[in-house]
Amino acid sequence: MSLSPFQKEKLEYYFNFFDYDGNGQLELSDLDGFMKKVLEFTGWPESSAKARECYEVHECFFSTLLEKMDKTRNEKISIDKWLRMWEKMIPGCMSMINFPVWLRLLPRSLFRIIDKNHDGKIDEKELANFYVKFVGIPEENVKLLASFAMEQMTDKGRYPLTLDSYNQIFANFLIGKTPYGPGRFIFGCFEHMAQRTEFQLIHGPGEDILDPVLGLKRLQISQGSPSTPNSIVKVKFFRAA
Repeated sequence: MSLSPFQKEKLEYYFNFFDYDGNGQLELSDLDGFMKKVLEFTGWPESSAKARECYEVHECFFSTLLEKMDKTRNEKISIDKWLRMWEKMIPGCMSMINFPVWLRLLPRSLFRIIDKNHDGKIDEKELANFYVKFVGIPEENVKLLASFAMEQMTDKGRYPLTLDSYNQIFANFLIGKTPYGPGRFIFGCFEHMAQRTEFQLIHGPGEDILDPVLGLKRLQISQGSPSTPNSIVKVKFFRAA
């Protein structure tokens, strides 16, 4: 079963999230860069239990990924190999429990990275902080986006964003074929442009739009490694028809 255009867009973003040096290949050297970013964001001491667990989870992820996908033994995974893996993995999956353990641990680790006050739930301030300092969404665009994202991910505040609900939302991020559902807010917001054939990563709303997703003012972000602030070099406003 092939991935939908929207799934490819999301999974390409997820690939770039781990591709620390931005060379278009996942390799073990990216793990050190990724962990450096994690430690800077969380403030965890490198020798702490949280840091060690996070490293072990992602070391297992990188090692298993290379073992399963790199048949050439060059210890590199291209975006094409990455997408082919998900094409085989996603069909039949209804939740994170259907994925292998080495993948199921990733959203739990990310949840703990975002939950900076360690109270077992992500609040709007923590989500906004993650968007700005880890994902690289410009701070001036994040307030309404984080507010709307929390509304969508908590059913308008009815349910706290705990690890259990975050796992469900992360599964929606991986499995969802259409640009609907709370999974689009895992790393910011993905929005389908009706008049375009491709999908686009949207970083935040315009200043006068109440609904950051359904509003017609878009932010067109230049391409690059979208997981780092330095990749956002140009922002162009335009109005959709």
